[in-house]
Amino acid sequence: MTHAAPENDKEITETEAAATSSSGGAGLLGDLAKTGVSTNPSDASGLAKLAGKSLLRAMGALTKGSIDTANEIAHEISAGEPITEIVDHRVEQVRSAAWNALGMDDRVSSSGKRGATFKDLKLQGDALIDMSWNVANQPREEHPAFKQILDALVPDEARILRFLAVAGPQPAIDVRTKTPFNVGSERLAGGISYIADMAGCAWPDRDQHYLANLNRLGLVRFSEEPVEDYRRYSLLSAHPTADEAHDKAKKTIDIYRSIYLSLFGKQFCEACFTMDGYDAGGWVDSAYEDNIVGKGRRTYQGKHH
Repeated sequence: MTHAAPENDKEITETEAAATSSSGGAGLLGDLAKTGVSTNPSDASGLAKLAGKSLLRAMGALTKGSIDTANEIAHEISAGEPITEIVDHRVEQVRSAAWNALGMDDRVSSSGKRGATFKDLKLQGDALIDMSWNVANQPREEHPAFKQILDALVPDEARILRFLAVAGPQPAIDVRTKTPFNVGSERLAGGISYIADMAGCAWPDRDQHYLANLNRLGLVRFSEEPVEDYRRYSLLSAHPTADEAHDKAKKTIDIYRSIYLSLFGKQFCEACFTMDGYDAGGWVDSAYEDNIVGKGRRTYQGKHH
């Protein structure tokens, strides 16, 4: 009695045939075609068969030339070649053999970018040292990382950088529970500021995410030192995030912090943004212009590095 083959089996057969013809039976797809395993990733038994066969292939490739490799190493040592270079070269050979046995390219990662060996890195590093004597090869105000940093920014983050470059260090507060001598004090909220609002960001509620990325890139620093004028913190106590934190405990205290551009961040802003005519939305001068009668205007000492 003749039965018609199910359509699913037909599709699997066509897929296996394509995999076999394109790879010549080598690699992971070749294993799938030979073993008759479905290409569906949810097929647990198929994946187990594939892993076992691929592992045997890799072990066979590594052990096949072990005797010849040992003889070659002994010959290279007797010839006086540096042992470190010999080891690095053999490690590279073993890794390449393993990847080739699995039908994969050992120089290409899962992201599709080619990797670099220690030899490649040393060649590139030595080339930079050789170029350093010529000033023309090393511009004073430019840095090769600037282009990559720009690609890693969103428009709101660019606004924050330009704002900090013009307006200078900005106040920030942490809200903590108030305890005797701060023993057992807990932080209820941290890094509260109006930087994103004053910079004109489209999404000011994302300020924590923006500042975290800018800090990751080395452009912005979080300091435990306050800004010069303590009166600038009075507005932060009314911040919505601060209000929510104050409601979480009976007694709370605001800890004064500050956020500012790093030296690298200042260099980046000078090279990448046009500052002419920009006054940070009117916040370029945060002085209160008080007329103090008596000993004179009070000054504040700040520490920002």
